[in-house]
Amino acid sequence: MNKFNFGVIKSGLLRDQLAGRDSLSIYRLELIVDPSEVRLKTEDECLYTWQIDDPSLEPLFQKHMSKHSVGAYMQLHREVGKKFRAVPTKAATQAEAKIKDQNSIIQEAQMTIHLHQQDILNWMAVAEWYQTKCFQCSSVLGQMMAFLQDTTSETK
Repeated sequence: MNKFNFGVIKSGLLRDQLAGRDSLSIYRLELIVDPSEVRLKTEDECLYTWQIDDPSLEPLFQKHMSKHSVGAYMQLHREVGKKFRAVPTKAATQAEAKIKDQNSIIQEAQMTIHLHQQDILNWMAVAEWYQTKCFQCSSVLGQMMAFLQDTTSETK
C-alpha cells in the first residue's frame, strides 16, 4: 500500500499523484496519508486542508475528485504547489504538539530510569563491598576463636 508523505511529493496527476505515486508538490507537512484518503473536499478528521491562493480554484475544492472532469484534474495538476497547497489543520498541529509532549515525557522517564539503574548498580557495589568485609570479619573472628580455644586448652 502506497502512503502519501506530503513532505516528499513534487508534481503529478491527482489522487495517485497527490498521494505520492508520482511527484507532486504539497509542501512539507510531513503527514503520511494513504492515497485513497486524499480528498479535495477535506473532512473534519483530515490532518490537512487546502490553502487556495487563487479564488478561481475554490470551486474545484467544493466537490469530490470523482465528480470532476479530466480538465479539472489537469488544472489541479498544473496549479498544485503554485496556486494551492496542503497545510496542516489545527487538529494536526495539536496532535503533533501532543506527540512532542508525550515524547518529552517518555525521554524524561527513560532518563529517570537510567539514573535509577545507575543508583541500583552503585548500591549493589556498596552491598558487595560490605558483604566482602563481613566475610573477612567472619573469617578473622573464626581464626581468633580458634586461636583463643587453642590458648584456653593449653592453659588447662
